[in-house]
Amino acid sequence: VSFFFFLVILLLPCLSCRSCFCLIVSKETMVVNVHATSVNANNISRNDLVAWINELLEFKYVKVENLCTAAAYCQVMDYLFPGSVPMKKVKFDAKLEYEFIENFKYLQGSFKKVKVDKVIPVERLVKGRFQDNFEFAQWFKLFFDANDPGREYDAAGRRAGKKVSAHTNTTNSRVVKKEIPPTRTQPAQGTRTPTSAPPAAKKLNTPSKATPPSSSSSNKSASSAAQTAKIQSLETEVKDQQNTIDTLEQSVSKLQLELDALVKERDFYFSKLRDIEILCQEDEIKALNVHDVLEIMYKTEDGFIQPTEGEEEDN
Repeated sequence: VSFFFFLVILLLPCLSCRSCFCLIVSKETMVVNVHATSVNANNISRNDLVAWINELLEFKYVKVENLCTAAAYCQVMDYLFPGSVPMKKVKFDAKLEYEFIENFKYLQGSFKKVKVDKVIPVERLVKGRFQDNFEFAQWFKLFFDANDPGREYDAAGRRAGKKVSAHTNTTNSRVVKKEIPPTRTQPAQGTRTPTSAPPAAKKLNTPSKATPPSSSSSNKSASSAAQTAKIQSLETEVKDQQNTIDTLEQSVSKLQLELDALVKERDFYFSKLRDIEILCQEDEIKALNVHDVLEIMYKTEDGFIQPTEGEEEDN
């Protein structure tokens, strides 16, 4: 009965307001799971996130991207749930991507141990991009606030004097468009030539000169006509090149969307493999339970809708 009243008290804020986060208490470990259901207008800022980590763990991080090493997340889990993370194995001075992945394995193991049902997008976080790390850090801060025991914590002592690195592994995933030289400036210069023809014609029509037009004036006229034809040819070529550029940009956008979809699908199946790996590595399991493996394999993400038979055939 007491547990029921405790659960009702926790869920009252979600039922009484339009909060975009809901809290679910796991009965096994009393961990409070935080699930995002929509965009939160009151998310904590990047500066507040960095200040929170530095104050709690005595770090010297300067930006959210420093969290891509997962060392901070591991020690926060040690603060929330002592013994859930093997602190001696955590690499606080990690500088390479494979070291980041090792730290995230320890974090996933702690999530599994205390029954946290959050899927960690490891492949995106280790790249050190701001947006991915910022979104995960916002969720982690909400998870921390929901489970904070409010106890004293010797952060430096728990690290056993290990040096903390604020390394970032940033990569740029945007498609860089090749700049096209300003070819339109060339026709602009050439268009000045026809304007010089009228002064020459005035000189030829002046009554002071009775001599017939010389061969030099005819040469100038022929040169002006040739330049005009060249300008028209260049303008046509520029238009063709612009059409080609537009077509290529559309292809790049389409390929980028396909790439994002493939990356998301890869991360989804990678998380399943990690869950199965963690399940196999648990010390208390002597024989692998096939039911648990199948449950991981057929688990879907939030918002997944099973396609109908007609849609599957169309695809």
